[in-house]
Amino acid sequence: MDSCPVEEGMALAIPPLRQSEKFHLFVSYSSVDAAWTHRLISRLEAAHTGLKVCLHQRDFTPGRNVLENMADCIHQSQKVLLVLSQDFVQSRWCLLEANLSLFRYCLERKPVIPVLLRPCQVPLQLSHLTYLEATDSHFYSKVVQVLCTPNQRMARFLPGMRLAPSLYSGKTLLTLNCINRDNLPSWRVGTFSTLGIPDPLKEVLEDPEVYKHAVGILNGVQSPRSCLRYLGCRVMLGIFLILLSLTSAFLFMVFGFQDHITRPIFPVVTIIVCVSLLLMVLAVNSLCWFRRFSKRKMQELVLKVGEANLLLARHSVLMGCDTMNKLYFVYVLLEDCRQAFLQAPEGEALFREVLLQFSSTYACCLVHSHFPLCEDATGAQGHLELGLCFCQFVSLQLKRPRRFGVNPV
Repeated sequence: MDSCPVEEGMALAIPPLRQSEKFHLFVSYSSVDAAWTHRLISRLEAAHTGLKVCLHQRDFTPGRNVLENMADCIHQSQKVLLVLSQDFVQSRWCLLEANLSLFRYCLERKPVIPVLLRPCQVPLQLSHLTYLEATDSHFYSKVVQVLCTPNQRMARFLPGMRLAPSLYSGKTLLTLNCINRDNLPSWRVGTFSTLGIPDPLKEVLEDPEVYKHAVGILNGVQSPRSCLRYLGCRVMLGIFLILLSLTSAFLFMVFGFQDHITRPIFPVVTIIVCVSLLLMVLAVNSLCWFRRFSKRKMQELVLKVGEANLLLARHSVLMGCDTMNKLYFVYVLLEDCRQAFLQAPEGEALFREVLLQFSSTYACCLVHSHFPLCEDATGAQGHLELGLCFCQFVSLQLKRPRRFGVNPV
């Protein structure tokens, strides 16, 4: 068995396989990351004769259930290596989570080595482990060092490994529902609790007064007091106006088509026609009141959320709102984007203005991992690994019809 050189100049042998073991390493990865993973495994196998690595394409038994194959191969391996990316979290990780007994066995008896290929939302069950960064210039030698370390010594903190990040830019921290959401009428704006900072936010937001002030800004938005907020009132008013309109139309037919119509009657007929049309328009507006109200009230809420984000952005937190009874809190590092805005004249004022106008929509895009204008983005590198950074998002928004007379960033 070949020796494994490490950075300290020592030569360690790959631990021999025990009688119950068939592989030195079981590797789990997403198909999207297959090319990178195969290059790494090929390099390891070429450099270290006798190293046995389990890959599902070549080592799983055809015809067997995937979970059964995975369970047997993990049981027969010394170590487990997970190639972490967002694609892995959304696909391969689900298989491990589906078999909880297998997953517990991995964590309790097998050294699990997370390799961070691309920034992603690290699964909660792995957040306490250490990981290797694929972008590290010494990544390969560190992988070799881990492979050469006997399992009984893997509990020690290995040099060059870092704690898995519990926070990353773009992470959703909290979805906050309003008080009594289940009993809330569709026309009423929700009220959100300000009694204390929710636990998911305490890691980044320590001052309860900041949270209380930010949420209090939204609680200041008033619900409508018009009787039109009730569906029954809108329907009854709409029917009444339509009947009046039809009555006016009938009167027009009575007076307008008489053969003996005289000049003095003509103004009356004209007035009847105008009143009929006006009543019909009022009837339609009454029936569509809720749609217009919802759009107007959401615009008001978005601006209020932007006002709250002027406070929260200093703590790398943005709030988003796409309904009247739910808030999103997202962790976002905005300093690089802020510096980009500061290069423009009156950059600080511009940055505050775009926070006010666009921060709520941007936070919602991060939460839903969907940027409607992403295909229009240029190839320039932004400040966020996954999705558009804030200044890219604002630039795309400003390429649409301008809202407050400033040039795209």
